[in-house]
Amino acid sequence: MREAIIIFTRVPIPGKTKTRLEGFLTKNQCADIHKNFLKDIKITCDKLNRDIFVFYTPEDKDNILGKILGKNYNYQIQEGNDLGEKMYNALKYVLDKKYKSAVLIGTDIPYIKENDLKKAFKILEKKDIVLGPTEDKGYYLVGMKKLTKVVFENIEYGHGNVLDNTITAIKNSNLTYDLTNKNIDIDEKEDLFYFYNEINKGKLSKNMNTSKFIVNVVEEYKRECLKLTF
Repeated sequence: MREAIIIFTRVPIPGKTKTRLEGFLTKNQCADIHKNFLKDIKITCDKLNRDIFVFYTPEDKDNILGKILGKNYNYQIQEGNDLGEKMYNALKYVLDKKYKSAVLIGTDIPYIKENDLKKAFKILEKKDIVLGPTEDKGYYLVGMKKLTKVVFENIEYGHGNVLDNTITAIKNSNLTYDLTNKNIDIDEKEDLFYFYNEINKGKLSKNMNTSKFIVNVVEEYKRECLKLTF
């Protein structure tokens, strides 16, 4: 039986994505960094030889995602009243197509590795649920082999300990789970500087689309700051 990856994303439209970076980045730059996230995630996902679905919001009238990710993915608009319902409906759509398991990932984690996803699918061979934790107490990945709504019910996204609250809901339902590797998502200005330093230390590839973007914007920022000191 087949396994599927769901890329869960906003359409990278200026003013509609990565808004927490606005102020440090322009609206156009916020859209551009998101485009680079998608390019890098595509490279990683394509290595896994799984079927890939893209669930997006809002409407993509200009086919922005298709131009970035290509024609080989299955594109569907997100449906639901809140984030939890939208993720549930995306997983339902895919699992209803008789996939053995499905893993949903966000797009704020451009440095996700092939092994992060392989480990997630491996976990699902024995566990009901897999989660990919982030440093800010949330998760960038959720996967399952049998559809269950409890993972997404009564969870307040965007603040608080989303990961622990989700784990509690899983345990209370007598479901099994495990965690794949932790990642750091990019939401704030400070995240850009963190990854800039990691790139300069040689811990991350300078050739990735996101790396090139981060190095350019941070070094431009430093040059502007230097001018102000004279």
